[in-house]
Amino acid sequence: MKLKSIIFLALLFSLFISPAQAHTELVSVDPASETAILTYPVEIKLTFGEAIIADATFASITSESGSVEATLRIEAADVYISIPSDLVSPEITIAWKTAASDGHPLDGEIKYLLAQAKAEPAASPTEEIVEEEVVAISAPVEPNSSNISWLQWLSLGASIGIAITFFLKMRKK
Repeated sequence: MKLKSIIFLALLFSLFISPAQAHTELVSVDPASETAILTYPVEIKLTFGEAIIADATFASITSESGSVEATLRIEAADVYISIPSDLVSPEITIAWKTAASDGHPLDGEIKYLLAQAKAEPAASPTEEIVEEEVVAISAPVEPNSSNISWLQWLSLGASIGIAITFFLKMRKK
């Protein structure tokens, strides 16, 4: 009887343990991707969950004038992608590929759009400019991720049902 209880409790506790992530993933991009920016940054920082392999890391920058291979600087789990200073395209896409230290390949794209400046007629020297238009630029809202999957919730519900059934059978004896 005690052996069954121990096995049941061990199974119940094992359901609460989150499965380990087998592979790394992109943790952050600085500045955030798919945002409108006033000027392109000097470099973009990609941060991964673990160290990556430098020899397996590549990036290219595509604009309306074509595609060029990007210059990279790699520091453990961080990849810095240099943006050419002469880039004048209103939109760029950065495609990257890398491999985690476990050999798992990763790839993705980052897009940036230059905020368009409004062309206004020049004010005469006698006119006074009273208002200035402020443009707010914000990063995209990332979806809220839950650490518990639907399968873990289902397992928890089944475990509670089994525990209640087990308890009720024990009371009858």
